[in-house]
Amino acid sequence: MSELLCIASAVGVLACLISESKLLAPIRESLDWDLLYCPVCLGFWLAIPSLLWNWKAYFLVVALSNVVMLVVLKVYSELEKE
Repeated sequence: MSELLCIASAVGVLACLISESKLLAPIRESLDWDLLYCPVCLGFWLAIPSLLWNWKAYFLVVALSNVVMLVVLKVYSELEKE
């Protein structure tokens, strides 16, 4: 269970980093894939390796990563206010 929580945290943070950060904005703009602009959609794809366990683990990782994404996106919005 703790392994899935770690993977979900990594998926959530990575999805937000790729889809929302200013650091990777030039890559997103040059590729212009719609997938790269949505952290939730990207999270589904980044969680695919968890299918090696089973389909329940996949959906658990996706669900937990969405919670992590909410926290990260809230932090991003608070940092942009300053």
